[in-house]
Amino acid sequence: MLLRLLVCCCLLFTLPVQALTIAMVLWRGETDAERGFRAELIRLGYNPSFITFNANQDRSALATLLRQQLLPSLAQYDYIYSFGTTATTMVKSLIGERKPLIFNIVSDPVGAGILSEERSDNPMVAGSSNLVPMALQLANARKHLPNSKGLLLPFNPREQNTLLTAELLLREAKRYQWDLTTWRIAPDKRRLTNELKRLQQDAKQSIVFLAADSYLLSIAPELLAALNEASIPTICSAEQFVQHDCTVSTISSYDTLGRMTASIIHRHLQGTPLQEIPLQTDPAPRLVLGKQLAP
Repeated sequence: MLLRLLVCCCLLFTLPVQALTIAMVLWRGETDAERGFRAELIRLGYNPSFITFNANQDRSALATLLRQQLLPSLAQYDYIYSFGTTATTMVKSLIGERKPLIFNIVSDPVGAGILSEERSDNPMVAGSSNLVPMALQLANARKHLPNSKGLLLPFNPREQNTLLTAELLLREAKRYQWDLTTWRIAPDKRRLTNELKRLQQDAKQSIVFLAADSYLLSIAPELLAALNEASIPTICSAEQFVQHDCTVSTISSYDTLGRMTASIIHRHLQGTPLQEIPLQTDPAPRLVLGKQLAP
């Protein structure tokens, strides 16, 4: 019996590691989502190699990368991984169903046209959403923020995720008798200083809700510094805002979502069709309170 166990253990440790080649299409460089994704694939027994295409938040640059570098070498990849709504939408439009597309950190994949509500229409795409239920976000915020103030939502007209957030926020805010005002921000860093001064003025009597908007995330340090300087409380729905001292945040873990996204590939390689793998979400979003609420 002991000899048989030793033989089985030796066989387990000598099983070949499956190699994978994955194109990683990133919107704003590597995040904890990619680090978790990579670590989980290795833990599951794969030997992944990655070719990275980083947009640096530039649509035009990403389009060029995809057309000139990704598309000509498409045959060499087992999977295409993409981060965020913008990058995923562009990749899906380019490659169609020629390669399995595994997306991560997309708030509303159905609304963005990445996933169809009809599962059979998704044979080559699956992924994760970082969206935290709005009811939970406002329930947490309500416990810690004054109900005498209204809500103000900075609105980037180029960002589809903000449209989704506005719809969800309007619906839930009514339950708490919170008035909602949308506030259009120019997504142009050359105008940032003036836009932040205008925001400080217009949000004096409000709580600012910061959605997981690509432009807002890119200016997170300056944005939170301006709001905190003016003592304007904030509700944040993305992990990147937390490090810049948002007042109340309820967020999905990028590391967790990265690992869940890796599990999609594992399940697919074990024989589960992509259309049978449901959209992955963080089962336990985390509440984080800023130093403004410290006793």
